[in-house]
Amino acid sequence: MASYSRLLAEWFLGLRHDDLPSDIVETTQLRLLDTIGIMLAATALPIGQAARAGALAMGSGASSRIVGFGDRCSAMVAALVDGTLAHAMDFDDTHDPSLVHCSAAIVPAALAVGEMMEVSGKELLLGVAVGNEVSCRLGSVAPMAFHKRGLHPTGLLTGFGASMIAGRMMGLDAPRLQAAMGIHGSQAAGLLEAFSDGTWVKTLHPGWAAFSGIAAVHLAGHGFTGPAAVLEGGRGLFAALASEPDGGIRYDRLTSDLGREWEFRRSSVKPYPCAQVIQPFVDLALAAHREGLRSADVAKVTSPIAKQYIGVVAEPRSAKLRPVTPTHARVSLQYCVAAALHLGHCGPAAFMDDIIGDPAILRLAERIIVPADHSPAAPGQLRASLVIETHDGRRLESVQEHHRGSAENPISRMEVESKFDANADHLLSIEQRQELRSMIDDIAGLASVARLVETCICARSES
Repeated sequence: MASYSRLLAEWFLGLRHDDLPSDIVETTQLRLLDTIGIMLAATALPIGQAARAGALAMGSGASSRIVGFGDRCSAMVAALVDGTLAHAMDFDDTHDPSLVHCSAAIVPAALAVGEMMEVSGKELLLGVAVGNEVSCRLGSVAPMAFHKRGLHPTGLLTGFGASMIAGRMMGLDAPRLQAAMGIHGSQAAGLLEAFSDGTWVKTLHPGWAAFSGIAAVHLAGHGFTGPAAVLEGGRGLFAALASEPDGGIRYDRLTSDLGREWEFRRSSVKPYPCAQVIQPFVDLALAAHREGLRSADVAKVTSPIAKQYIGVVAEPRSAKLRPVTPTHARVSLQYCVAAALHLGHCGPAAFMDDIIGDPAILRLAERIIVPADHSPAAPGQLRASLVIETHDGRRLESVQEHHRGSAENPISRMEVESKFDANADHLLSIEQRQELRSMIDDIAGLASVARLVETCICARSES
């Protein structure tokens, strides 16, 4: 039997744009717009500026440009920076069952290599759709197993999709594309220790995955080899790094109904720039604020969450109550709920350095407890409930069964476009934003990815 990497490679190489279901085309177009908007917004952050400066110091090149900044560099360097920008605000889309951030690595890889190889809009969209699908399917093999080991599945898994995109765009055949996946898999990495101190490196993981995937294709294209069974082998990625016992790893999910059922449909666009599992809690907190509740009214908040997520967003409690950086705050359920209740919003401004140290928010966070929620839930269902007790004796209870952005509680096209406009405001002109939306809406008619990237360069970057 052929290895899973070979089966995936052969499927992708035989696929055409017209084979994509219409809803996957539309979803992929929106993910392109959403991800580019996030990347643009992150160019103004210290994370984005440091990533740009450090990556440009790695070497020369001129085949691709960094989104927003416009610097010419190699495709690998452009993807490294773009992927870091895409994840810098934790605002990027996420596969619900596994918490894999798919587009943050896939869109940068497709843009960087697509510009280098001058591919069409059809090839760009096909690459993003398949790269995201493969990332989601990889996540579905052992959901949350990597988190249990302190590993970031986004860093481990999305580079395979990046290598597939780069391999197809750069003309690799199936054996060499399989080799590229094996090469990348041997380098796949991503530790979550940054959750402990709020340092930035988690935001680098999608960029590094995209960089690694493209590098693997360059090597494989010149005859370098990699293990065929890099995914399912006895010393392969899942056997070595996933925490599930024998039988808990579902390799069949990599190829079952491939091309007919799309796992990508189980990924979500985020309304708020914080961890995926926190999103529905923020919705409930904001609803309470809209109904007149203020932080001074609150005596205690109970926010039960599924047990497997407690170590991600609620513990260690001391670190979550007093985040030291915006990156730290984005993965604190206590901080995000407190900020939403106190500020009445939880957009990018809620994670500015001066806001995360606001004594009123931190005092409220101390009154939030996060026990385990043992309510039954479907795989990938992100359920939230809040019980708010007030100083005057009221008890306010609310539940959200499915987070906004999920298939069961979808975000509208208008909301995605509004999110893009908010992220790109003051960075792209109104005319640029309109042109970019038009290009993505008519992606099948786009002759070259280079024109799309050109429209994503901020005016301030041209000086």
